[in-house]
Amino acid sequence: MKLSAPFILLIFLGASLFFQGCTQEDVITSNPADKLRFSTDTLSFDTVFSTLGTTTAWLKIYNPNSHKIRISNITLKSGGTKGYHLNVDGSSDYPFTDVDIPAKDSMYLFVSLTAVEQDVNGPNVVEDAILFETNGNQQQIVLRAYSQNAVIWHGKTITADTTLTADKPFLVYDSLVVSENVTLTVSEGVGLYFHNGANVQVYGTVKINGTQTSPVTFRGDRLDDELADFPYDNYPGQWGGINLKKTSFNNDWNYVHIRGASTGVTADSSSTDQSKLKLSNSVIHNMTYDCLKSCNCKLTVTNCQLSNSGSYTVYIVGGQADFVFCTIANYQQLVSRDGGSALMLVNRLIDSNNHETTYPLNANFINTIVFGTQNEEFGLDLSKDSLISGNVYFGYCLLKLSSALSSKYASNCLYPADPYFLKLGTEAENYLYDFRIDSISPARNAADPGYSRLYPTDMNGITRVGGNPSDIGAYQWSSGQ
Repeated sequence: MKLSAPFILLIFLGASLFFQGCTQEDVITSNPADKLRFSTDTLSFDTVFSTLGTTTAWLKIYNPNSHKIRISNITLKSGGTKGYHLNVDGSSDYPFTDVDIPAKDSMYLFVSLTAVEQDVNGPNVVEDAILFETNGNQQQIVLRAYSQNAVIWHGKTITADTTLTADKPFLVYDSLVVSENVTLTVSEGVGLYFHNGANVQVYGTVKINGTQTSPVTFRGDRLDDELADFPYDNYPGQWGGINLKKTSFNNDWNYVHIRGASTGVTADSSSTDQSKLKLSNSVIHNMTYDCLKSCNCKLTVTNCQLSNSGSYTVYIVGGQADFVFCTIANYQQLVSRDGGSALMLVNRLIDSNNHETTYPLNANFINTIVFGTQNEEFGLDLSKDSLISGNVYFGYCLLKLSSALSSKYASNCLYPADPYFLKLGTEAENYLYDFRIDSISPARNAADPGYSRLYPTDMNGITRVGGNPSDIGAYQWSSGQ
């Protein structure tokens, strides 16, 4: 069949337009005006420990142009000496050359950091830049982190009296064990960071000498953010917790912050003839299970906040327990609460064979808040054996109970008046908590003033004497808060 000339011309023109359209986007631009765009101009890491790798951050590289663009070189300004590592669209073959991005397309660039040992002990800035050379242009992304040297322990056992100072933080893997008849003293400002599953086992004694401005900290070792403005440090269950063994006595802790573990402090059954733990001006916060659990021990807890747990916040089985000016609060949201109340007091344990083991209990709570999200935030379980003591007393406390305790157990208490804490971890509050009380709190001016002379300042150094009656809880209200 013979085709006419006009028809042949039409086919030719159509084919020309088709091939022109196919090759237009495949043409690699050499125009200096065609540049890259980036999802950010600075990629920042949180403070990291020297010699340890970070999690991976990322950014997107965009080609907004109508032609393919070729990146001649992707390099680090330092040449890689600062410890940053790059991965471009799945390739780690550094340095990168002749990387093409199709028109109107993008690609990912991943960055991690293993910072070298620093010349100073405090946090030191580690800055570099990713350089992109395209069509004779040079563009850059700034990389910035703060790196800090740390003492790294793997299964560390303290076998002689030792003092830790705040020159460097301590990073603990597996466990930190304090041997029997050994005293570990922790100076103000010390930070102890625990890897996943790591814990503290105390057979001897631990003395903690934090201060209001430089508390001692026990926390997980994740220093990065899980979500924007929500650090891993806000999560429970990052490490195991602290266990005070049967042979451990005379632990005296002042200004310590313990957070983000599975269980905060567990005090194993031992004699009540000696003090197991004196805890003052301290915070135990955000646990998967209990914040403080004790069996047949002698405890003194003053000016302390114990808050947010998936199980009981404070669980006392027998022994001698005295709590003065404390805030026990449970508004845990990051793990499900298993029904355990903020405070549970018992003088017996029943095993799977229904066998009862009893422990005499003497517990006193003065000027203390016990509150949370459940209808009842205090539980009491006492043996029917009248020979086993179950002495419990609440004086000048604010309690989350639907009905008042009998005069046998309490006097001058408030039920179940909302204490009006300042922040309860709502989305609007960026999931942060602040267990200080508001000006309208019924806890204001409601404490037993006799104890104010014994504890004249709250955890933040605000005075309880010389003005109005003091407030119930660990925190005294202040107009400047």
